[in-house]
Amino acid sequence: METECLFIENLSCDFLTIEGIVYALNEVNLRLKRGEIHGLVGESGCGKSVTSRAVMGLVDKKHTRLRGVVRFDSKNLLSLPEREMRSIRGRRISMIFQDPLNSLSPLETVGSQIEEAMANHFDLNREELRSRTASLLEKVGLHSDTAKQYPFELSGGMQQRVMIAQAVSCNPELLIADEPTTALDLTIQAQVLNLLKSLQKELSLTVLLITHNFALVTENCDNVSVMYAGRIVETAPARSIIESAAHPYTRALINCIPRSNTGGRHKGKLPVISGSPPRLYAPLKGCPFIPRCPKADSVCGQNPAVTDIGGGRSVCCHRFGDT
Repeated sequence: METECLFIENLSCDFLTIEGIVYALNEVNLRLKRGEIHGLVGESGCGKSVTSRAVMGLVDKKHTRLRGVVRFDSKNLLSLPEREMRSIRGRRISMIFQDPLNSLSPLETVGSQIEEAMANHFDLNREELRSRTASLLEKVGLHSDTAKQYPFELSGGMQQRVMIAQAVSCNPELLIADEPTTALDLTIQAQVLNLLKSLQKELSLTVLLITHNFALVTENCDNVSVMYAGRIVETAPARSIIESAAHPYTRALINCIPRSNTGGRHKGKLPVISGSPPRLYAPLKGCPFIPRCPKADSVCGQNPAVTDIGGGRSVCCHRFGDT
Protein backbone atom coordinates (compact mmCIF):
# COMPACT_ATOMS: atom_id res chain seq x y z
CA MET A 1 0.00 0.00 0.00
CA GLU A 2 1.33 3.43 -0.97
CA THR A 3 2.04 5.81 1.89
CA GLU A 4 2.35 9.56 1.90
CA CYS A 5 5.76 11.13 2.37
CA LEU A 6 4.52 14.72 2.50
CA PHE A 7 1.01 16.02 3.13
CA ILE A 8 0.24 19.72 2.55
CA GLU A 9 -3.24 20.90 3.47
CA ASN A 10 -4.65 24.42 3.07
CA LEU A 11 -1.20 26.02 3.12
CA SER A 12 -1.44 29.80 2.88
CA CYS A 13 1.47 32.23 2.96
CA ASP A 14 1.38 36.04 3.21
CA PHE A 15 4.42 38.33 2.99
CA LEU A 16 4.59 41.80 4.52
CA THR A 17 6.44 44.06 2.07
CA ILE A 18 6.96 47.81 1.73
CA GLU A 19 4.26 47.80 -0.98
CA GLY A 20 1.76 45.94 1.16
CA ILE A 21 0.79 42.36 1.94
CA VAL A 22 1.50 39.78 -0.77
CA TYR A 23 -0.91 36.84 -0.60
CA ALA A 24 1.59 34.41 -2.13
CA LEU A 25 -0.15 31.08 -1.40
CA ASN A 26 -3.87 30.42 -1.06
CA GLU A 27 -4.89 27.09 0.51
CA VAL A 28 -2.41 24.88 -1.34
CA ASN A 29 -3.13 21.15 -1.12
CA LEU A 30 -0.44 18.70 -2.21
CA ARG A 31 0.27 15.05 -1.46
CA LEU A 32 3.50 13.27 -2.32
CA LYS A 33 3.50 9.48 -2.32
CA ARG A 34 6.58 7.82 -0.93
CA GLY A 35 9.06 6.96 -3.66
CA GLU A 36 7.51 9.05 -6.44
CA ILE A 37 8.78 11.97 -8.50
CA HIS A 38 6.10 14.65 -8.29
CA GLY A 39 6.27 17.63 -10.61
CA LEU A 40 5.12 21.12 -9.58
CA VAL A 41 4.77 23.27 -12.68
CA GLY A 42 3.63 26.79 -13.50
CA GLU A 43 4.81 30.18 -14.70
CA SER A 44 7.26 32.28 -12.72
CA GLY A 45 5.57 34.00 -9.81
CA CYS A 46 2.90 31.34 -9.30
CA GLY A 47 4.16 30.25 -5.87
CA LYS A 48 6.22 27.13 -6.60
CA SER A 49 9.41 28.22 -4.83
CA VAL A 50 7.44 29.79 -1.97
CA THR A 51 5.80 26.41 -1.40
CA SER A 52 9.17 24.67 -1.23
CA ARG A 53 10.62 27.26 1.15
CA ALA A 54 7.58 27.02 3.40
CA VAL A 55 8.11 23.24 3.60
CA MET A 56 11.80 23.74 4.46
CA GLY A 57 11.09 26.51 6.95
CA LEU A 58 13.23 28.93 4.92
CA VAL A 59 11.02 32.01 5.20
CA ASP A 60 11.49 35.23 7.13
CA LYS A 61 9.22 34.49 10.07
CA LYS A 62 9.16 38.13 11.19
CA HIS A 63 7.51 39.22 7.95
CA THR A 64 5.70 36.04 6.91
CA ARG A 65 2.39 34.57 7.99
CA LEU A 66 1.94 30.83 7.41
CA ARG A 67 -1.30 28.92 7.93
CA GLY A 68 -2.31 25.34 7.25
CA VAL A 69 -0.58 22.00 7.69
CA VAL A 70 2.68 20.63 6.28
CA ARG A 71 2.82 17.10 7.65
CA PHE A 72 5.98 15.02 7.44
CA ASP A 73 6.37 11.86 9.52
CA SER A 74 3.15 12.73 11.44
CA LYS A 75 4.57 16.14 12.45
CA ASN A 76 3.32 19.53 11.32
CA LEU A 77 6.52 21.24 10.19
CA LEU A 78 4.94 24.68 10.53
CA SER A 79 4.56 24.28 14.28
CA LEU A 80 7.99 22.79 15.05
CA PRO A 81 10.54 24.86 16.99
CA GLU A 82 13.56 25.90 14.92
CA ARG A 83 15.90 23.56 16.78
CA GLU A 84 13.82 20.52 15.84
CA MET A 85 13.37 21.81 12.29
CA ARG A 86 17.16 22.03 11.89
CA SER A 87 17.42 18.32 12.72
CA ILE A 88 15.06 17.57 9.81
CA ARG A 89 16.29 20.15 7.29
CA GLY A 90 19.22 18.75 5.34
CA ARG A 91 18.99 15.37 7.07
CA ARG A 92 15.52 14.04 6.22
CA ILE A 93 14.35 16.76 3.82
CA SER A 94 16.93 18.27 1.51
CA MET A 95 16.79 20.84 -1.27
CA ILE A 96 18.59 21.68 -4.49
CA PHE A 97 18.34 25.42 -5.16
CA GLN A 98 17.94 27.19 -8.51
CA ASP A 99 21.35 28.80 -8.87
CA PRO A 100 24.23 26.62 -7.65
CA LEU A 101 26.88 29.33 -8.00
CA ASN A 102 24.95 31.63 -5.64
CA SER A 103 24.06 28.75 -3.30
CA LEU A 104 27.63 27.52 -2.86
CA SER A 105 30.14 29.58 -0.91
CA PRO A 106 32.91 30.98 -3.15
CA LEU A 107 35.33 31.00 -0.18
CA GLU A 108 35.30 27.27 0.55
CA THR A 109 36.15 24.22 -1.52
CA VAL A 110 33.23 22.11 -2.64
CA GLY A 111 34.57 19.23 -0.56
CA SER A 112 34.47 21.23 2.67
CA GLN A 113 30.89 22.31 1.93
CA ILE A 114 29.71 18.74 1.41
CA GLU A 115 31.57 17.67 4.55
CA GLU A 116 29.91 20.44 6.54
CA ALA A 117 26.45 19.20 5.53
CA MET A 118 27.26 15.72 6.89
CA ALA A 119 29.07 16.99 10.00
CA ASN A 120 25.93 18.85 11.06
CA HIS A 121 23.97 15.60 11.31
CA PHE A 122 26.45 12.71 11.75
CA ASP A 123 29.21 11.98 14.25
CA LEU A 124 32.01 11.33 11.77
CA ASN A 125 35.73 12.01 12.01
CA ARG A 126 37.65 14.00 9.39
CA GLU A 127 38.85 10.94 7.50
CA GLU A 128 35.33 9.48 7.30
CA LEU A 129 33.92 12.79 6.06
CA ARG A 130 36.56 13.03 3.30
CA SER A 131 35.99 9.42 2.26
CA ARG A 132 32.22 9.86 2.03
CA THR A 133 32.63 13.14 0.16
CA ALA A 134 34.87 11.48 -2.43
CA SER A 135 32.35 8.67 -2.83
CA LEU A 136 29.47 11.14 -3.27
CA LEU A 137 31.34 13.12 -5.93
CA GLU A 138 32.02 9.94 -7.87
CA LYS A 139 28.37 8.93 -7.49
CA VAL A 140 27.27 12.13 -9.25
CA GLY A 141 29.80 11.69 -12.04
CA LEU A 142 32.66 13.89 -10.80
CA HIS A 143 36.25 12.99 -9.99
CA SER A 144 37.04 12.76 -6.28
CA ASP A 145 39.72 15.47 -6.73
CA THR A 146 36.89 17.92 -7.45
CA ALA A 147 36.62 18.19 -3.65
CA LYS A 148 39.72 20.41 -3.70
CA GLN A 149 38.26 22.91 -6.16
CA TYR A 150 36.22 26.06 -5.57
CA PRO A 151 32.75 26.51 -7.13
CA PHE A 152 33.90 29.25 -9.54
CA GLU A 153 36.41 26.80 -11.04
CA LEU A 154 33.61 24.48 -12.17
CA SER A 155 31.16 24.63 -15.05
CA GLY A 156 27.44 25.14 -14.42
CA GLY A 157 26.73 21.45 -14.88
CA MET A 158 29.50 20.47 -12.48
CA GLN A 159 28.25 22.97 -9.90
CA GLN A 160 24.78 21.46 -10.11
CA ARG A 161 26.23 17.97 -9.60
CA VAL A 162 28.01 19.25 -6.49
CA MET A 163 24.66 20.62 -5.23
CA ILE A 164 23.08 17.21 -5.81
CA ALA A 165 25.92 15.48 -3.97
CA GLN A 166 25.47 17.86 -1.05
CA ALA A 167 21.69 17.38 -1.07
CA VAL A 168 21.86 13.56 -0.89
CA SER A 169 24.88 13.41 1.43
CA CYS A 170 22.73 12.70 4.50
CA ASN A 171 20.47 10.14 2.78
CA PRO A 172 17.27 12.23 2.95
CA GLU A 173 13.78 10.80 2.50
CA LEU A 174 12.47 13.82 0.58
CA LEU A 175 14.43 15.82 -1.99
CA ILE A 176 13.07 19.14 -3.28
CA ALA A 177 14.63 20.14 -6.60
CA ASP A 178 13.79 23.79 -7.34
CA GLU A 179 14.44 24.45 -11.04
CA PRO A 180 17.56 22.23 -11.02
CA THR A 181 18.25 22.73 -14.74
CA THR A 182 17.91 26.52 -14.92
CA ALA A 183 20.56 28.16 -17.16
CA LEU A 184 21.93 24.79 -18.32
CA ASP A 185 22.04 23.82 -21.99
CA LEU A 186 19.82 20.97 -23.20
CA THR A 187 22.52 18.30 -23.12
CA ILE A 188 23.53 19.11 -19.54
CA GLN A 189 19.85 19.37 -18.54
CA ALA A 190 19.30 15.82 -19.70
CA GLN A 191 22.39 14.60 -17.82
CA VAL A 192 21.30 16.27 -14.57
CA LEU A 193 17.75 14.90 -14.83
CA ASN A 194 19.00 11.40 -15.61
CA LEU A 195 21.29 11.66 -12.58
CA LEU A 196 18.38 12.71 -10.37
CA LYS A 197 16.23 9.81 -11.58
CA SER A 198 19.07 7.35 -11.07
CA LEU A 199 19.68 8.57 -7.51
CA GLN A 200 15.94 8.55 -6.81
CA LYS A 201 15.77 4.85 -7.61
CA GLU A 202 19.06 3.95 -5.93
CA LEU A 203 18.31 5.82 -2.68
CA SER A 204 14.49 5.32 -2.68
CA LEU A 205 13.98 9.08 -2.61
CA THR A 206 10.73 10.98 -2.87
CA VAL A 207 11.35 13.94 -5.18
CA LEU A 208 9.41 17.18 -5.62
CA LEU A 209 10.59 18.57 -8.97
CA ILE A 210 9.76 22.26 -9.40
CA THR A 211 9.89 23.72 -12.89
CA HIS A 212 8.16 25.96 -15.44
CA ASN A 213 8.89 23.45 -18.21
CA PHE A 214 5.84 21.25 -18.79
CA ALA A 215 7.66 18.98 -21.21
CA LEU A 216 10.23 18.24 -18.52
CA VAL A 217 7.71 17.07 -15.93
CA THR A 218 5.72 14.88 -18.31
CA GLU A 219 8.92 13.07 -19.28
CA ASN A 220 10.37 12.64 -15.79
CA CYS A 221 7.55 12.63 -13.22
CA ASP A 222 4.98 10.14 -11.97
CA ASN A 223 2.41 12.78 -11.05
CA VAL A 224 2.05 16.49 -11.81
CA SER A 225 0.46 19.39 -9.95
CA VAL A 226 -0.16 22.63 -11.84
CA MET A 227 0.07 25.89 -9.88
CA TYR A 228 -1.36 29.28 -10.75
CA ALA A 229 -1.56 32.44 -8.62
CA GLY A 230 -0.66 30.59 -5.44
CA ARG A 231 -3.18 27.78 -5.96
CA ILE A 232 -3.01 24.19 -7.17
CA VAL A 233 -5.44 24.16 -10.11
CA GLU A 234 -4.95 20.58 -11.31
CA THR A 235 -3.25 17.36 -10.22
CA ALA A 236 -3.00 14.23 -12.36
CA PRO A 237 -0.71 11.37 -13.40
CA ALA A 238 1.92 12.70 -15.79
CA ARG A 239 1.04 10.20 -18.50
CA SER A 240 -2.60 11.30 -18.71
CA ILE A 241 -2.42 15.05 -18.19
CA ILE A 242 -0.63 15.73 -21.45
CA GLU A 243 -3.44 14.01 -23.39
CA SER A 244 -6.51 15.18 -21.47
CA ALA A 245 -5.79 18.24 -19.35
CA ALA A 246 -8.89 19.39 -17.47
CA HIS A 247 -8.01 22.97 -16.51
CA PRO A 248 -7.78 25.69 -19.22
CA TYR A 249 -4.46 26.90 -17.76
CA THR A 250 -2.99 23.40 -17.97
CA ARG A 251 -4.12 23.11 -21.59
CA ALA A 252 -2.61 26.52 -22.36
CA LEU A 253 0.76 25.47 -20.87
CA ILE A 254 0.73 22.24 -22.87
CA ASN A 255 -0.06 24.15 -26.08
CA CYS A 256 3.12 26.18 -25.51
CA ILE A 257 5.33 23.07 -25.70
CA PRO A 258 7.38 23.34 -28.93
CA ARG A 259 6.41 20.73 -31.52
CA SER A 260 8.10 19.99 -34.83
CA ASN A 261 7.08 18.42 -38.11
CA THR A 262 8.96 15.70 -39.96
CA GLY A 263 11.43 18.26 -41.21
CA GLY A 264 12.40 19.20 -37.67
CA ARG A 265 11.08 22.78 -37.91
CA HIS A 266 8.34 24.32 -35.82
CA LYS A 267 4.96 24.77 -37.51
CA GLY A 268 4.24 28.49 -37.48
CA LYS A 269 4.59 30.68 -34.41
CA LEU A 270 4.90 29.20 -30.92
CA PRO A 271 1.62 29.75 -29.01
CA VAL A 272 1.73 32.00 -25.96
CA ILE A 273 -0.65 32.65 -23.08
CA SER A 274 -1.84 36.24 -23.34
CA GLY A 275 -1.50 38.44 -20.29
CA SER A 276 0.39 37.75 -17.05
CA PRO A 277 -0.31 36.09 -13.71
CA PRO A 278 -2.08 38.48 -11.30
CA ARG A 279 -0.24 40.57 -8.75
CA LEU A 280 -1.18 39.15 -5.39
CA TYR A 281 -1.47 42.33 -3.31
CA ALA A 282 -5.10 41.55 -2.45
CA PRO A 283 -7.00 38.30 -1.79
CA LEU A 284 -8.38 37.02 -5.08
CA LYS A 285 -12.09 36.45 -5.55
CA GLY A 286 -13.23 33.79 -7.95
CA CYS A 287 -10.95 31.99 -10.38
CA PRO A 288 -7.64 33.88 -10.78
CA PHE A 289 -7.33 32.74 -14.42
CA ILE A 290 -10.45 34.66 -15.55
CA PRO A 291 -8.63 37.51 -17.42
CA ARG A 292 -6.65 35.01 -19.51
CA CYS A 293 -9.21 32.23 -19.93
CA PRO A 294 -11.14 31.87 -23.22
CA LYS A 295 -13.91 29.90 -21.47
CA ALA A 296 -14.54 32.27 -18.54
CA ASP A 297 -18.13 33.34 -17.84
CA SER A 298 -20.16 34.74 -14.95
CA VAL A 299 -19.97 31.59 -12.83
CA CYS A 300 -16.16 31.92 -12.72
CA GLY A 301 -16.54 34.93 -10.44
CA GLN A 302 -17.22 32.47 -7.62
CA ASN A 303 -14.38 30.55 -5.97
CA PRO A 304 -14.13 27.13 -7.67
CA ALA A 305 -13.96 24.04 -5.47
CA VAL A 306 -11.49 21.20 -5.95
CA THR A 307 -13.26 18.36 -7.74
CA ASP A 308 -12.10 14.75 -7.82
CA ILE A 309 -12.57 13.56 -11.41
CA GLY A 310 -11.26 10.01 -10.91
CA GLY A 311 -8.07 8.22 -11.88
CA GLY A 312 -6.03 10.05 -9.26
CA ARG A 313 -7.01 13.37 -10.82
CA SER A 314 -8.45 16.57 -9.35
CA VAL A 315 -9.17 19.99 -10.80
CA CYS A 316 -10.15 23.41 -9.46
CA CYS A 317 -12.35 24.89 -12.20
CA HIS A 318 -16.04 25.58 -12.89
CA ARG A 319 -15.68 24.74 -16.59
CA PHE A 320 -13.43 21.67 -16.46
CA GLY A 321 -15.98 19.49 -18.26
CA ASP A 322 -16.15 21.77 -21.30
CA THR A 323 -14.20 20.82 -24.40
